[in-house]
Amino acid sequence: MGMLTDYFVADRELAMTFAEAGPVGGGVPTLEMKWVEPAVLGSILWAIVEDAPVPDGEGLPFDLGRFDAAGPLLSLSEEQTSGLIQIADGFVEALAALPDDRVPAVAARWATAEEWVGPWKDGELDSTVLGLRDLAREVRAPDQHMYVWWSL
Repeated sequence: MGMLTDYFVADRELAMTFAEAGPVGGGVPTLEMKWVEPAVLGSILWAIVEDAPVPDGEGLPFDLGRFDAAGPLLSLSEEQTSGLIQIADGFVEALAALPDDRVPAVAARWATAEEWVGPWKDGELDSTVLGLRDLAREVRAPDQHMYVWWSL
């Protein structure tokens, strides 16, 4: 089954109502995925979108101090098998600004992250990047944010 990572847009009060069972079917813009957790893979994507320089000897940019896509942990189940995290607003803004013509190159570079479980074919992550970008564009009100509900 793996790790479910459902990204969605809501205000905090509404987001907290999804802490137990997730946002699917909850009437909010949602992107259902697996294994796309924000702390590592999200942070790598953010650095790629921002064209961060690659440190010497590194394959991809990675600077958690600057590109930590995981915002605050809002909820964690007692068994620690699911949780709710607010996505960093800076990451959401960077995603929302990503133009269509950059998506294939960003996705191709993201596909080389060693944290992925298995290799990706050319173009295979394009729809994932587009989905995240389009969801980020759903954040329209000052009290709205992007969140991820995860479950093992």
